[in-house]
Amino acid sequence: MPTYQHRAVAVALLAPLTIVTACAAPKTPPLGADDTVRAAQVLLTDHCLTRQGLTPPRPGQRPTDTEEQRRVTDALFGTGRAELTLTLPSGHEVRQHTDGCLARAQQHLYGDQERWFRASTTVNNLKDKAPAGERTAYRELRAHAVRTARTILQSAHEKGTTR
Repeated sequence: MPTYQHRAVAVALLAPLTIVTACAAPKTPPLGADDTVRAAQVLLTDHCLTRQGLTPPRPGQRPTDTEEQRRVTDALFGTGRAELTLTLPSGHEVRQHTDGCLARAQQHLYGDQERWFRASTTVNNLKDKAPAGERTAYRELRAHAVRTARTILQSAHEKGTTR
């Protein structure tokens, strides 16, 4: 299961992207597809955590106690038994929750979290050996996520809520 530290690293990498998106001058080139999706995912997960009364993690900041850290981790990544499971040809089993803020963000961005989990796990692990159907699903869902992410970031920028 990803830890608070994983989230902090992701936030450290993406925080400048959110600020760039909010402050971008018209001549600034747009974010690439990967950065656009990551920035929107951080924005969505931050809003989800905030709605639960939790403080989204920030680089260099740790929760004051381990209980707070556990609450943030549980809210972000989900709890209990992982609902999504895929066994790779190597025998390695990959699992993911459907009840955390990250899962909600993926559902929002990709439109179908279960299909995205299956396609992305397969393609990311098998690369060009992934079945054609999974590669096609990956491309379609990724394109959907990029379009959705651009809309999310544009809306947040117009409302002034990207920080």
